[in-house]
Amino acid sequence: MVYLCRLLAVALERLGGIVIPRVTIITVITLTVIGLQSPEMVDASPRSAGTKHTRVTVKKDRWYLNGRLTYPSTQAEGLLMNVRMVNSVFEDKRRTGFDTDENTSEFIARIPEYVEHGVRAFTINLQGGFPGYEGAVNSAFNPDGSLRKDYMQRVRQVIEACDRNGAVVILRCYYQRQDQILRDEKAVRTGVVNTVRWLRESGYTNVVLEIANEFNHPGFDHPILKKPEGQVEFIQLAKKTSSKLLVSTSGLGNGRLPDSVALASDFLLIHFNGTKLDDIPERIQALKKHGKPIVCNEDQKYGEQAVRAAKLCVRNGASWGFMHEKINQHYPFRFKGPGDDPKVYRALRFLTTPAATKAYFPPPESKGGWRELTNADDIQHRAGMNPDKLEDLREWLLGPRNSKDDFAAVVIRRGFIVLEVERGLSSGEFPDGVGMASCAKAIFATVMAVASEESQKGKMPKKMNFDDKAFDYIPWAKPLSDPRKENIAIRQLLNHTSGLVGEWWQKKERFVKNHGPWEWILGHSGDWRTEKLIFDPGTDLEYSTHGLYHAALVCENVTGMPYNRFTIEYLFIPLGIEKWWFEFFDGDDKHGKHPSHGLALSARDMARIAYCMLRDGEWAARQVIPKWFVEQTCAPTHKIKGTKTFGREARSFSHGWELPARLTDGRGEGIPLDARFKPGAGGQLIAFVPSLDLVVARKKGSGWPDLEYEKFLRLACEAVME
Repeated sequence: MVYLCRLLAVALERLGGIVIPRVTIITVITLTVIGLQSPEMVDASPRSAGTKHTRVTVKKDRWYLNGRLTYPSTQAEGLLMNVRMVNSVFEDKRRTGFDTDENTSEFIARIPEYVEHGVRAFTINLQGGFPGYEGAVNSAFNPDGSLRKDYMQRVRQVIEACDRNGAVVILRCYYQRQDQILRDEKAVRTGVVNTVRWLRESGYTNVVLEIANEFNHPGFDHPILKKPEGQVEFIQLAKKTSSKLLVSTSGLGNGRLPDSVALASDFLLIHFNGTKLDDIPERIQALKKHGKPIVCNEDQKYGEQAVRAAKLCVRNGASWGFMHEKINQHYPFRFKGPGDDPKVYRALRFLTTPAATKAYFPPPESKGGWRELTNADDIQHRAGMNPDKLEDLREWLLGPRNSKDDFAAVVIRRGFIVLEVERGLSSGEFPDGVGMASCAKAIFATVMAVASEESQKGKMPKKMNFDDKAFDYIPWAKPLSDPRKENIAIRQLLNHTSGLVGEWWQKKERFVKNHGPWEWILGHSGDWRTEKLIFDPGTDLEYSTHGLYHAALVCENVTGMPYNRFTIEYLFIPLGIEKWWFEFFDGDDKHGKHPSHGLALSARDMARIAYCMLRDGEWAARQVIPKWFVEQTCAPTHKIKGTKTFGREARSFSHGWELPARLTDGRGEGIPLDARFKPGAGGQLIAFVPSLDLVVARKKGSGWPDLEYEKFLRLACEAVME
């Protein structure tokens, strides 16, 4: 009765007396199962719950509710944003005076508010979570693994309330402080079976199962719950009992999951409460190989830290789950809807709400090009930028620290050019033959991803992926001048871990300058510096332009056309780029003449490529750059650590692009973790920051001026108004 009165009061207050299902809510239930038991021994027999409103399914790595992709046309499309509410069905036999039904009713009354702010799943636990004090006795299981009717009645109320509101329940079985209630491993197995049978016979379609909370936690008493092989057994047992039920289990708060558990699971459950923000993208990328939905359903961060974690997860294709331990999990439990943490719920609503306007993509420069804002009021209100700080950035770019050489720079927010600085060079032009230096490496790696994607579709003469051996696609390099070259993977050419010769100005006695001819680059000229690797592939990192030279030949061999032709057809023309220049090297009769990766674009056209990356590789309803590549560039694509070339952290190097926020010497301070950029000699830069919808580009003219690349990007980021 208390529950019905509260729910009706909330409905009348919010909806003017009309009760309407507003959005689809998924209740995710984490279940711990103990031992096998015959059906007649199971307490809490299921009963019909009437019409089911919410059905949860997965297809590949995406979530669907009632056959529709979750959060369509939003940043969180296909994800399952969730909140940990494990103690919403709590009890403690030792705590007198605690009203269990009142506690559950208070949570249920707030479900519509959570859903309205983008939550589509709630984690509920049949053994709760740590209530802030030791000694609680909280379990839906009897010692033999049978289910307790009064406890399961509260669980039923939550599941059905979520079903009505279009939400999923992640139902968890076991918790490390309560599993000792089950008397032995047989009871643990029985608990799993009984939980799954209860769900199946109840006919719930909005529940997914989590076997255990952080299964490898030392707090579990039963050894089988601590081992990956035990979790695999329980997952298989649950699937055998109900083949259609989606089942997983969660590891510790480091965001990792053993391969054996990941392979057995229908979706991957991870926790980030012990994971640093800058490690989140890498943890997610490590699990992408399994091709399954990745769901963080526990992250004990608050306020701005939680917001950043949510954005990082979404940008990397993983669902994020909020854990407000102090309010929702510690006694006395409070459920205030978005009031639990207003910053977090505003962010969830933003990430799960479609943009108010249609995505913008600039026409070619000959047809008008980028849209621009010059009025301070427009810059502030339409682009969300601080005009005064942009003027400070203009003065800094033109100041004496950045020399008197020619350059053009643009800053773009929400598709508007909000700052354009030109000195002796138009932002829509570039001097003949003056390349982009190392900025071209990021563009080249992007083109290689396009080539890989097209080849996997069977549209190229040969198939290729980044794990393939590079020299299998460079016939001009045979015979190999160093047998170790045979082991170089294509990705190692892009992230500077190949072992090919480094930059001349770093070690002049050992390294070489960047130029042709091809026989010299490929180690066939008799010069020992290009003949021999400087380390075994994958064991170290040394910035190598020669690695990109080699990769240009891979592209040519895979696509059947020189790098320049493929790039123009598959990247430049789709993005509306109309002017370009490519670098070519000569070779002898055997090696021939080929383009390298070097090229030149105007600042405005450099920005087009960054803007496409910002939009997850899409351009005007076409997937031009593979989304997997955009996601992978958000983390290091190797395991090398330490300070390397140019005094930069090895972990700041990805596929051609670099990660400035990962610099630990102070240069990365104030730059968002999802930022990618590529500096080039002469003060050239291409950069994008998805979380800020921000693009920055700078093209040099004459001379070779220096530039504080990170400061340029940082100042642009600081001009963004929250």
